[in-house]
Amino acid sequence: MEINCDLGEYQRLSEAHKDADIMPYIHACNVACGGHAGNSETMHHTVQMALENNIAVGAHPSYPDQANFGRRSMPMDESQLYSVLMEQISNLKSIADHQGAELHHVKPHGALYNDAAVDPGIAQVIVAVVTEFGFKLYGQAHSVLADAARSSGVDFVAEGFVDRRYSDRHRLVPRTQPGALIESVSAQMQQARSLIEDRGLNNQAGQWLHIDCDTLCLHGDHAGALETAKALHELVTRLEQTAS
Repeated sequence: MEINCDLGEYQRLSEAHKDADIMPYIHACNVACGGHAGNSETMHHTVQMALENNIAVGAHPSYPDQANFGRRSMPMDESQLYSVLMEQISNLKSIADHQGAELHHVKPHGALYNDAAVDPGIAQVIVAVVTEFGFKLYGQAHSVLADAARSSGVDFVAEGFVDRRYSDRHRLVPRTQPGALIESVSAQMQQARSLIEDRGLNNQAGQWLHIDCDTLCLHGDHAGALETAKALHELVTRLEQTAS
């Protein structure tokens, strides 16, 4: 099971040490590329750290809304959204190319991620953008985005979350609701083990959800993210060794 993490979500390099601490424990990173966070300097630095740690580099585009960290939906027509995403991903790709790094995937951020999970129009725009680049697409398992990607022949990597609660229909509980975030590392590892071994979990209402995912996400901006990364890496490694 792969581990991915959203990184580069800051504006000053003085904050980069948090990402540097997490990188040895993950397999792929999703780099903020200016929509909700990040700038050319932070993108360059994050890609360099990923190269040093030999982990896959992906673009983490969002609605152009740094004021709200990309966590509010924005009304945009399809052509506007297409242009915004092309610009963000192209900026990161240019930086990565200059450093000799190949971008591996695209993973939408925040409200865009959630909207794409249920809105066919938004999902199709994202798929069209990713098709232009030929990258893999990371997104919510059992989502509209997953269906759109597979219908278009895009290589889709289904994602599960270790630090978020689920509601019904495989959606994440909104951050504005109590209990949306799983704070305890032990509870996070319990959910991770369930996703890996049982291919599912109990949602917030206690109902079983089958979740067939290929990668597990942890959020680099959460308190205790480093502790989570270490514990998750240890769990995944131990389960792989047991299976072999």
